Amino acid sequence: MTQLRRKDNMSAIPFDNIYIILAFSVALLAIGIYALTTKQNMIKFLIAIELLLDAGHLNFIAFSNIYSTGVVVDPLPHAVVILSICVGGCVAGVALALIIQAYRIHATLNSRRLNQLKY
Repeated sequence: MTQLRRKDNMSAIPFDNIYIILAFSVALLAIGIYALTTKQNMIKFLIAIELLLDAGHLNFIAFSNIYSTGVVVDPLPHAVVILSICVGGCVAGVALALIIQAYRIHATLNSRRLNQLKY
């Protein structure tokens, strides 16, 4: 992975730390995928989706730091991630409201049980 190293060696985050951040992002991605595929509770689905979004945000910031020019880091990827966090928070709020309504009506949060109710 030496082709990622810049010639001026003036990254805002040292490359060893970037690999740690990317490893943490992969761990978040694995935990999110595991939770999404194995859990039946809709609240846990929502948390798993948020973990997947956080892994994507970490990757986006880490790669923007690798490919930045000079000492100053480009603020555009940070602005995109902040906007994505705001939109993701709004989506999570609406999803939580729908989950609460489903619980009030059907008295269960089990997604397989709710899937059976439509037949």
